[in-house]
Amino acid sequence: MGFLSRRGRDLTPPPPAYGPTVPRPFSELLGNAPSSALETLARHARVPDAARERILRLDTQTLQAQQYLAARGITGRDAFEVVQIRDDFGPSAVHAYLGLPPTTADTAVLQDGRTGADLLIEELDLLLEAVRGLLDRAGEVGQTQLRANHRFLEEKYGERDPGLEL
Repeated sequence: MGFLSRRGRDLTPPPPAYGPTVPRPFSELLGNAPSSALETLARHARVPDAARERILRLDTQTLQAQQYLAARGITGRDAFEVVQIRDDFGPSAVHAYLGLPPTTADTAVLQDGRTGADLLIEELDLLLEAVRGLLDRAGEVGQTQLRANHRFLEEKYGERDPGLEL
């Protein structure tokens, strides 16, 4: 029996179908991969569509970031932060929203003219931006290595001025 039941009937609305506003979660693209907390929360019927899309994007981007960082042997603070965003900060933001009364979560002003839904979307956008920043920093290492290798190969095998050879 669901959360809301009356006389044996489950009144919990079904999760929305996948489509343009609800992308298929990354874990489903991997076959039998286990559901993440973010994916499970994205399926909650009370989550607004705009937030649902961001939750699924956060799930996908954090998983891809974890894989990217692990493949490069990056295990420091940035790798830890990606895990925290995926397993703690993201789910905590959604849980806080779901803790609001269903009748006022999208209408009552909570802070600076913003509703619970507005704050949730803002928090998810902040987390998505944080993941992009972490990947940008990790990518700078690879870019530096690629540029250094390119300069080395140009100096070693690139065209040389024939007047300089002995």
